[in-house]
Amino acid sequence: MIEYEPGLVSSFFAFAAYFGVAIVMTALFVFIYVWTTPHNEFKLMREGNGAAALGLTGAMVGFVIPLALVISVSGSLMQMTIWGAGALLVQTIGQFCARLLLPTLTTDIVAGRFSAAILQSGIALSLGILQAACWVP
Repeated sequence: MIEYEPGLVSSFFAFAAYFGVAIVMTALFVFIYVWTTPHNEFKLMREGNGAAALGLTGAMVGFVIPLALVISVSGSLMQMTIWGAGALLVQTIGQFCARLLLPTLTTDIVAGRFSAAILQSGIALSLGILQAACWVP
């Protein structure tokens, strides 16, 4: 016989809520990131530009790292959402600064140069790891 476990049910609903909000926040991040870059990563990827795919993937992982840490230690969806918005802001500002420091970054990615995409991904991952390390509950 299967016994009803109220803790399991509430844990499932908490998981579903956190996961759902995380997916929405990640989708929002991707939308804002693509909207704020001078090039359209989705268009470039459809054309076979691997550098654009690598750059966007690095940015997504750089966003998800601090978001995942906050999910694992936060006490509420509101706290997760606020810190997730902070991660989004840091990633967006970080990539804007990278383009200021490296003016050919966008044209290099559009041209399919992986060296630019590797650097862009490295910046995003570094920012994400630093954010995660700085978050103190």
